[in-house]
This record gives sequence, C-alpha cells and structure tokens, in this order.
Amino acid sequence: MCIDEAKRKRLTRKAHGKSWAIRREQYYGFTKYDKNLCNYICQHVSKGTKLLEVAVGSGYPNADFLQKAGYVVYGIDIAPELIDKCQKLNPYINCKVGDAEELEYSDDYFDATYCFHSTWYFPNLNKAVDEMLRVTRPGGIVLFDIQNLANEMIAKEHRQRLLERTGVRRVIKFARDIGAVILRRSVFNWHFLFHFVIHETPTYPESIYQHLKGIAKFQVMVRKEDESIETRSELGSFEDFGRLIFVIEK
Repeated sequence: MCIDEAKRKRLTRKAHGKSWAIRREQYYGFTKYDKNLCNYICQHVSKGTKLLEVAVGSGYPNADFLQKAGYVVYGIDIAPELIDKCQKLNPYINCKVGDAEELEYSDDYFDATYCFHSTWYFPNLNKAVDEMLRVTRPGGIVLFDIQNLANEMIAKEHRQRLLERTGVRRVIKFARDIGAVILRRSVFNWHFLFHFVIHETPTYPESIYQHLKGIAKFQVMVRKEDESIETRSELGSFEDFGRLIFVIEK
C-alpha cells in the first residue's frame, strides 16, 4: 500500500466517520435515491437472504431499512465510532469494523453485496470490487455507485479539492469547514487540518468497464435529476449524470 492510500484510510477511520454520521442523519436523511436503491434490492434479491453493506456507517438508512424488510444484514465500516453507533441503533445488523479492500468473510458467503455513497473514499476501488465479488455467491449480485468523473460538475468539484491542498485555498476550505460546524452539518476534527489528503476521489466509468471486462456480467444504471434510477442498455461515459450505479451478476 502506498503512503497516500494509507493516509486516506487513516483519515477516513479517524475523522470522516464522525462528520459523515451528522451529514447523513441530519442533512441528507433517507433520500428518494436511497429508497430507489433499496427497492431495487428488494425486487431482485429474495427476502430472508444474507446481504452485506460495505461502508455501512451507522446503519442508517439502507441497512436499517433492509433488515426491517426481512433480510439478514451484515455490515462493515472502517470507522469504529460508526460501528459502535450502528450496534446501538440496530443490534440486529451484524456489523463490525473492517476494510472494504480486505473483507473478513469467506468466499460466496452473501446473496448480495452493496455499497452506496462510499466508493470514492476507497483508495483502491478495483480491489474493493474484487472483494465484494469474492464474498458474493454465484448467482448473487453486487451493487455499488460511483461519482462519475466524466461529469463536468463532479470533475469541477474534484479539481477544487485538488486546489484546496495548499496555500490560501486551504485556509478558505478550513473556514468553510468551521461554517459547517456552526450550522451543525459537520463536526470539527483536527485531522482534516493537519493531515490534509484528497480522501474523496471520483472515478471514470471506463476504468471499471475495463476492470470488469471478462470477469463478470454487469449493467449500468444512472441517477436522474428526480433521483430515480434508470438502467441503460449501452455503456458509455454518461457525462450528463453525476452518479452511476453498477449492478454485477456473479
């Protein structure tokens, strides 16, 4: 593992989890997009089967919804604080601290594995995808979404994060972070100030196409402006869409 990858994981483990819990529960909530993703799983995976959520967070909202819908839900997250919260909020979710790139489960253990709102925090997404496939049984499905780097808005935000690494822009970012704390959309954590790394990285869809070529059958869905999801028959850059969902059939 390179130094930058180790720093990204350390930052996510120590700092990101705390701020994400607040944003997820108080700012984002259970969005229409989340509901559509959960409904997709309910329509394509039999109730009573085992699911794994990679980067489960506090369990809210997806793991919590699916567990109550009749699935046996497992979850891993790199942030111990989030796992502690998940165990308190929903003890029926079988969650533990874990690394998406090194899942501590046996081969073919789950009927479906999914990861939403989180792949851009993984230093090595292809390795995480391989692990999700490994722990999913033949005939099962793997679902995950990405921030589409081919989309201009996503690309612009990524360029902004790169610029914020140094100088005046770093100070401006710090001021914005403080503002988020005041508005109760985040919490202050010194790790973000003194260990600044680019921990959020979008992905070109073509890089995933290339990785999955010859490995598994898959399709791509797009998130539309109204937060509905739509399956596309063709593959492409999908520049008009900031969020893409991959559905892999093992």
